[in-house]
Amino acid sequence: MHSIRKSFAAIVLIFVIGFVCQARICFSAVEVEGKVNINTAAEDQIALLPGIGPKLATEIVNYRTNNGNFQVIDDIKKVSGVGDKKFEKIKNFVTVEGDTTIKSTKMVKGEKEQKREK
Repeated sequence: MHSIRKSFAAIVLIFVIGFVCQARICFSAVEVEGKVNINTAAEDQIALLPGIGPKLATEIVNYRTNNGNFQVIDDIKKVSGVGDKKFEKIKNFVTVEGDTTIKSTKMVKGEKEQKREK
């Protein structure tokens, strides 16, 4: 019985350590520089925004295609999946005027060192 408890405790500890390590990787601050013009940017550029990713970037482009350009940056909250919390993460990186200048300064999993900057 005592060895079963030790084994169980070891397994729980391994899961906790794994979760913490995964959380640090997944939930670490996204490091980006520049701005994304949500009226002209391509999906891959929009996907660089903190918490957006490829699927939501596609939704943003589809919304823009079907409804016309965003008038103000807050209009991006009209896209399903972009709420107040997500907007707070991206608001400093989005614009409705000018060029898209966003660059990722963080390596994506599986990306080679020489491909670091997009």
